[in-house]
Amino acid sequence: MPKLVIEIIHGPYGRENAYAGLFIAMGWVAVGNEVIVALHGDGVYAARKGQKDPMKEISLPSVEKQVMDILEEGGRVIADRTCIEVRGLDKEMLIMGVEVLDGDDLVELVFKEGERVITL
Repeated sequence: MPKLVIEIIHGPYGRENAYAGLFIAMGWVAVGNEVIVALHGDGVYAARKGQKDPMKEISLPSVEKQVMDILEEGGRVIADRTCIEVRGLDKEMLIMGVEVLDGDDLVELVFKEGERVITL
């Protein structure tokens, strides 16, 4: 079963990168493939729970729902610990099921597990 790592480094809603990466991840995992979404930099904001409904606010789909859907399908979503901490976030502020790893461990996981890697 092919394993894809999608690394998201841009925050949601300012650009389409996070939405596009999560859309690809959902499509990949929905057909039975393995996917890991690695969140770095402002990409960690995609894992924040309790976001306002962006469809009502700015006519964009919810990345929070995308993350939850990926997790429900068996995908992994992992946030870089340093990136969440410097942005004033903590594990309790993230969607249930999102893993938190130290940066070095996350980079090692990407190199070890990623048969294919996309960075957005």
